[in-house]
Amino acid sequence: MPIGTDRNTTYGGTLVTTKYSPLRSISFEASDAAVYSRLLFNRWSLLKSTGLLPQPLNLAVANWKTTIDSEAEKKPPLVVISSNRSEWIKAGITAARTQTPFANASDLTALTFDNKQGASPPIYSPSRIGDAGPRNVYVVVHLYEYDTYLKNLAGTDITVVGWSFRLPRTGAARLTGFGASRFAAIEFCKELMKAATVTDRAPWKYAWLFDDNVVALSQFAGYGAVEAAMTDGDACAGFRGCTKVETFEANRSWADDEIDEGRGAQAAALPLSEPPGIPQQAVLWNIDYLTKQRLNFGPVFVTSGEDVSLGNYFNKLKTPYFFYKNINVIKEQTGNDNDQGSQWLRQAREGLTAWFSEMEGSEPKAATPPPPPPPPIKVQPTRGGDGVVQTLGEYIVKRVLPGCGMYSEHRTVPVVNTANSQAVEQIMSGAINARGVTVDADVLEKTFKINGTSAQTIVRIDKPART
Repeated sequence: MPIGTDRNTTYGGTLVTTKYSPLRSISFEASDAAVYSRLLFNRWSLLKSTGLLPQPLNLAVANWKTTIDSEAEKKPPLVVISSNRSEWIKAGITAARTQTPFANASDLTALTFDNKQGASPPIYSPSRIGDAGPRNVYVVVHLYEYDTYLKNLAGTDITVVGWSFRLPRTGAARLTGFGASRFAAIEFCKELMKAATVTDRAPWKYAWLFDDNVVALSQFAGYGAVEAAMTDGDACAGFRGCTKVETFEANRSWADDEIDEGRGAQAAALPLSEPPGIPQQAVLWNIDYLTKQRLNFGPVFVTSGEDVSLGNYFNKLKTPYFFYKNINVIKEQTGNDNDQGSQWLRQAREGLTAWFSEMEGSEPKAATPPPPPPPPIKVQPTRGGDGVVQTLGEYIVKRVLPGCGMYSEHRTVPVVNTANSQAVEQIMSGAINARGVTVDADVLEKTFKINGTSAQTIVRIDKPART
């Protein structure tokens, strides 16, 4: 059956709700459960049939022994998922070091300093940990960008971690994207926790994951308070995500106002946890729980939806987790490195997106009996004048992109492929917990447990800075 949907006329904007969502008001029907299941299965099948998954995951640090040893007596680490922003991170950390010592990450004076640096100190800046330490800070990047980050973040007390999936011999596109990068960060945490275990007792069970441009959490009671609330059966603790990424000047003004109103220091206690929500942008993950359950983000989500899908999976299975709606994630606009490595990574991501877009839009090869769709994915526009049943690709090109202004010079091939991919990911992630819809349980297992009951194979690589 075609999927009923409207187009998002604000697609491509700066808000999180518009940046990744070419569709809106998708009609999820119980009778289409098989269609949603096949969308997820087809992506998994494409990765598996070309040998992209399962594959060993390479994880590189300057020296694994030193990294493991440094976790002794430490509290849960701060792990940052990043790409193309090492210069911005460095500017913020440098600014933090020129200020007086911070009491903790809730101290908003960190955002009020202005020495023409143009960047707020990220919340994970080592000098902002304060009395919540000692903790190590890691930045996880694709190996294409590893050397740039190693060079630019030298002397910042941040350990750079490089990741890449081993390539098969088929010449397939390299596995990259939002889901793969978060998958790699969680697997790094699992490996580090396992390696740092001493006499059957790990130094920590949890780890914080941050988007690289998070600069504050409003009314935050501190890392320790969130960790103390967790139990062995809780998957994570999340907060209300940032919907509008602000400028350095806007965040400085916000912090000044918070301080003036008496909210510039650590809150006395956590607010009430009120799930459901979307664990995203800044999350405390129960690494021990994820390890035992063989759970992780789905690498099939390339251009969006990796966090919404996993949150919906938790909600569908009634997995316990904390969600603090009264604590807001504050993010900041950044500059880009635009180095050779980031360009290679962009090309790899565009290649993978193009491949998915082509495979999801193509008519299946002749077979008897013919396989049920998708592909191709068919939609029924709900907006008057947008036509009758058509393929998703046709709808994106003829209705969505022109309708949101991303046409003419902005409608490049990568833009079209990204919109196609994000539309599919909207449908896949939304269907997982849609009312009355039952996505195939085996497909969900394949999506979020890509190695089944086995652990992900990790290859540790010592990769010091070039001399």
